[in-house]
Amino acid sequence: MTYSTKLFIVLQGILFLLLSIFLQFPYVNTNEVELRKLLFHKRSYDRRVCPEAGITKVHTNLILLQIESVDEKAQVVTSNVQLICAWCDPYMSWNISRYNITELSVGSKHLWTPDVVLVNSADGKYSRNREHYALILRHDGYVRFMFQDLWKTICKVRSTYFPFDQQHCTIIIRSGSRDVQSIKFIQRRPLVGRSFIRGEWELINSYTEITDERVSDFGQVDYSLVRFTLILKRNYVHYFMKIILPFTLVSFVTLFTFLLPPQTGEKLTLNVTILLSLVIYLQLLSGYIPKSDDETPILTLFCNANFFLVVLSCIMTVYVSYLYHRPSTSYIACVPTHMKIILLDYLSPLVYCHVNKHLRNRQLLQHDMEEKRPRRLSSIEKHMCQLFTVTAPVRPHNHQAVELLKILHQIKAHIRSQWLIPLNSHNEYDIGNEFLKIDNRKRLDEWQHVALVLDRLFFILFSIAMPCTALLFVFPHSSIGNNFHSNLTNIKVQTSDAKCDLIYTPMIT
Repeated sequence: MTYSTKLFIVLQGILFLLLSIFLQFPYVNTNEVELRKLLFHKRSYDRRVCPEAGITKVHTNLILLQIESVDEKAQVVTSNVQLICAWCDPYMSWNISRYNITELSVGSKHLWTPDVVLVNSADGKYSRNREHYALILRHDGYVRFMFQDLWKTICKVRSTYFPFDQQHCTIIIRSGSRDVQSIKFIQRRPLVGRSFIRGEWELINSYTEITDERVSDFGQVDYSLVRFTLILKRNYVHYFMKIILPFTLVSFVTLFTFLLPPQTGEKLTLNVTILLSLVIYLQLLSGYIPKSDDETPILTLFCNANFFLVVLSCIMTVYVSYLYHRPSTSYIACVPTHMKIILLDYLSPLVYCHVNKHLRNRQLLQHDMEEKRPRRLSSIEKHMCQLFTVTAPVRPHNHQAVELLKILHQIKAHIRSQWLIPLNSHNEYDIGNEFLKIDNRKRLDEWQHVALVLDRLFFILFSIAMPCTALLFVFPHSSIGNNFHSNLTNIKVQTSDAKCDLIYTPMIT
């Protein structure tokens, strides 16, 4: 066999294979085209009429993909959802053994679809996104319609426990023109593997309720309503790390202002700096806190409470500084008796600010001042008189001694008239001033000790008040008022899907 003969046999095989493939595709395509012509063109089909005689059972299920936004002021929740509806259309069934096709993708304009409307819609425009989605038609007449849309629903948003809040929102759907005698909604089996896209909100739980209710008083007609209840929880990590924690730490720095000594003069400066920092944080918080008219968020109360404590600490710091640095006047008032008893006697040991050691140091200082104080001028005069006094038995032996004694008496008289009397009066005035200064110093020491006791007392009070405000803010979200989990979350509802192969026989054989 020559080389050309072998090449001819190979090319003949390839040509035969390609010819068989091209002949098979038109055959399959002809089956689908023929089936579509029989289903939608050669037979009369009115898509405005319900497919089943009597009540058409529509199995429905809602898949929440993401919470787009929550408007607390307008009480509107925008959610990205997928709605799945399944029903039986016996008029659209065929024999699978003849056409070898199990299912078709059909546009919504060729088949009947339930006119689902959103009852609690907050959007005035009717969404037509569902018209762009195809339906899945199975050989036994099973039809599945799944479309995705953004729904704006009215929801009572409670912003009291922001950002630790949970919301209880409901999406209600029904047929727009068919009552319960024509369309009956049934909960469909949930899809496995669908995950919620976590953003600011997290889906905690969901359940479905199907009831027959009268929508309006016009006509004695009931409609089949489906309530998809969603329990949402806000992700508070962002708010806690970016807002709450820094605001709390800045507020807690206020405690250290009471630990600074009053004589430093930096207590009020630190307080004013903290106050300005909190004002800046409040400006940032105003953009995050929900604006609700009927409820005040607990975060607002927490910020206002901390701001009030910082302002109060500024006032207390000014008062303590005023008590410690009393005005330097000629007379300082005494500490009132009741203040001495309450602050110095009772509260001073409790706040670990003892008065005995302080007073002992002041007494030692006063004793040193008295030791260094000059003697009284009367004692100097006494010594001088003893020096110039001559006793009676003394007899001068000569005239020079008598003259010397007279000169000494004249010196004594001159000293007494010129020095001792003015010095004595001036000394008495200085003594009075010295005693007044010592008395004023004692009173000033008492006022300073009162200021120290009050400073330590304010530190203890603020150390208790600030953690209490933080605890009252963090833990109320777990209280009964914020617990949205009701008994309905534990209801076990029977779910099913449309089963058409057990009920209807194929219409096209």
